[in-house]
Amino acid sequence: MEREKIDFKKYILVFFLTVLVFISGFLFSHFFNQKKLSSLNQIQKDLNLQLLSLETQFSILKEAPCNKLNESTLTLQLYNISQRLKYISQTLGKDNPDFLRAKKYYSLLELKHWLLLKRAAQDCNWKFTFILYFYSDKKDCPKCQDQGVVLTYLRKKYYFLRVYSFDWNLDLSALSALKSIYSLKKELPILIIDGKVYYGFKSKKELEDIISSHTYPGI
Repeated sequence: MEREKIDFKKYILVFFLTVLVFISGFLFSHFFNQKKLSSLNQIQKDLNLQLLSLETQFSILKEAPCNKLNESTLTLQLYNISQRLKYISQTLGKDNPDFLRAKKYYSLLELKHWLLLKRAAQDCNWKFTFILYFYSDKKDCPKCQDQGVVLTYLRKKYYFLRVYSFDWNLDLSALSALKSIYSLKKELPILIIDGKVYYGFKSKKELEDIISSHTYPGI
């Protein structure tokens, strides 16, 4: 009887210790999640301000003469916003409504940036190579991630290269119009290089040869 009594006390002690650990873990997890949500809310607010600022700059630069038009800062800002969007997608999930809303807005800014530089290239005699890149997730496009790595490498290597990435499945009328203009088929990845459409994965060497045949021979 004495032994059973001791064992019973031991079981009660183990039970309470287990409950204590569980409650501590729950409280810690709740605190961590709240802190993370607070941080994300701040990032989203900052992102909205950056997007609004960028859109305003587009409007201002449309009226700027060639000798005053500095697009490099604008391009860098656009890239930095894409990195923040990537962080939000990894944290909130790619199907999160807030993320999708920001992604659509960012895609519109990319299109504005592209149109602005196309006009500048014509009016100011600037030489750029423009790449519009359509991608999807790994299920729809197993080689899209590799294509993205290649494009990032080339974007950093060649100062004249401007790359704009668009999610094929993003429900956005402006992107639908772009697909219609170029009569695009869903054969991802898709690259539109200075108006010419290329389907399927392209290696660094293949893309460098294509770029060389466009604006900068012998790169």
